[in-house]
Amino acid sequence: MSKIVFKDVMKIYPGNEKNAVNNVNLEVNSGEFIVFLGTSGCGKTTLLKMTNRLYAQTKGQIIIDDTDTRELPVNELRRKIGYVIQQSGLFPHMTVEKNIAVVPDMLGWDKKKIAQRIEELLELVHLDPKVYRSRYPRQLSGGEQQRIGLARALAADPPIMLMDEPFGAIDAITRTKLQDELIHIQKKLHKTILFVTHDVDEALRLADKIVIMKDGDIVQFDTPLNIIAKPKNDFVRDLIGGDDIIRQISLINISDAMQKVTETITVDSTLTISDTSDLKSALAAMLKSRTEQLYVVDERTQVIGIINFAQIQALLSPNKKEKHALEVH
Repeated sequence: MSKIVFKDVMKIYPGNEKNAVNNVNLEVNSGEFIVFLGTSGCGKTTLLKMTNRLYAQTKGQIIIDDTDTRELPVNELRRKIGYVIQQSGLFPHMTVEKNIAVVPDMLGWDKKKIAQRIEELLELVHLDPKVYRSRYPRQLSGGEQQRIGLARALAADPPIMLMDEPFGAIDAITRTKLQDELIHIQKKLHKTILFVTHDVDEALRLADKIVIMKDGDIVQFDTPLNIIAKPKNDFVRDLIGGDDIIRQISLINISDAMQKVTETITVDSTLTISDTSDLKSALAAMLKSRTEQLYVVDERTQVIGIINFAQIQALLSPNKKEKHALEVH
C-alpha cells in the first residue's frame, strides 16, 4: 500500500524562462488511479518522472509512505515502482519470458517462482503463456508489446505504477481494449497508479481522479464527474470539450454518479443496470423502458445504488455549473 504526497514540488530547467513544474501540492491515496491530463509542455510527464527520480526536483519533497524519496537509494525506490512508457521498451534480443523476468532475476528470485510469475502475468494480460512466452518482441503486434510491457512492470508486484502515455502509439480499437484490460487489472490489484495522457476521453474513462495541468500548475484536481459538471474555469471547460456532454457521459461510469444504497432491496430485473455501465447507457435504458429511475446492481446482481433521470439531466443542463446538485460518492 503506497500513498504519495507532493509538497511544494518545483522543477526548473536551466536556461528556461518558465518553470516546468510550479510548487505542486498533491496527495494521492493508496490504491487510487490518478490521471495527469494536459497539453504538451504542461509539466505532467516531468512530475511523473520526478516520482521515481528519473528527474530530480529543484525544490520540494516527494514522499512515499512517509519517506522522502531522496532519502532512499534510487534502486530501492524503483523496485517499488513499475514504469510503463509509450513504446513498450522491451529488449529486442530477449524472449517475452526473459523480458518479464528482468526485475525478478535482479532480485534473486528462484527459477520456479519466476516461471510461476510469468505464467500468472501473461494470463492476467490475456496472452496465452504457451503461445507467447518464447516469442520475441518483433513477433508481437503493438498492442501485444504493450501488454508485455505492462506485465514486465508488474513482475515484482510493485505497489506503485507510473504510466507515461502507454497507449499513445496504438490504434483506436486496440487502445480501447488495452484500457479495458487496465481497468480489469486495477480492479484486481488496487495499485497506486499515476497515468499521463493528453487524451481527454482516456482520462475520463480510466481515472478515479484527474489532475489537469497548465504551464506547470495544477488547475483542477477532481473526479471525472466533477470535472465535467463543475469545471473550475474556461480552460478546463475547453480542454474537456464542455459542449459535448453526450460524449462525456458515455465515458463516466454509472457507479461514480449513483446514489449509494446500503439496505437490501429486491427489484424487477428489467429496472436494473450493471455497475460497469456508463451514464449514456443508463439514459438510453431509461428512455427505452420509459422509467425515470434504475437500480444499479453489482456482479452478484445485488442492488448497490440508484440512478435517476434528474441526476443525468443535471449534467446535461446548459447551466450545469450552477444547477448541479449531484452528490459524488
